[in-house]
Amino acid sequence: MIFLHINPTTKNTKKFNKYVSEGKHIFVLFYLEGCGPCNATRPEWKKIKNVLNMKYKHNNNVVIADVDQALMREIKYLTNEPKGFPSMVYISGKGAINENYEDCNINRKDRTVDSFIEWIESKVKMQKMQQMRQNHRHNKTQKGGKWSLKYKRSIDCKHPKGFSQKQHCKYGRKKTQKRV
Repeated sequence: MIFLHINPTTKNTKKFNKYVSEGKHIFVLFYLEGCGPCNATRPEWKKIKNVLNMKYKHNNNVVIADVDQALMREIKYLTNEPKGFPSMVYISGKGAINENYEDCNINRKDRTVDSFIEWIESKVKMQKMQQMRQNHRHNKTQKGGKWSLKYKRSIDCKHPKGFSQKQHCKYGRKKTQKRV
């Protein structure tokens, strides 16, 4: 897990933009210095590091950042600029996915560390499931569909059992020459 503090003294915007272009899961708190609600939210946002650091210690695909409003214009891939402050945004897919915390599908949106963690884990878990589905589809096509090669070779086309085997024998089986 990567943590970034982007303010006028650190100016980590280049790193941030690099992480977005790499397609990492980025959770950002945009704040305005001196804003009362921002000052109330920032300590809760900082607690994320203590809570999730051990769980995602070796996962460098998750980035937690807080960005001072003064440096927002240097952030690339931000399709929806925040309408108010503080604003929490999820950016993924090389900037293609932007979701505001206020629009997410979690139960509580009370701006506590628990609700932030629920939001983060819902997005990371959802992305993992999508990757697993893609890998499963990819592996399935590599193996040749739902039947294993061993099973396909065991089908007796002189006496097929059922419609699927008949179709396999009629259309799917490659004709091999008999060896002499």
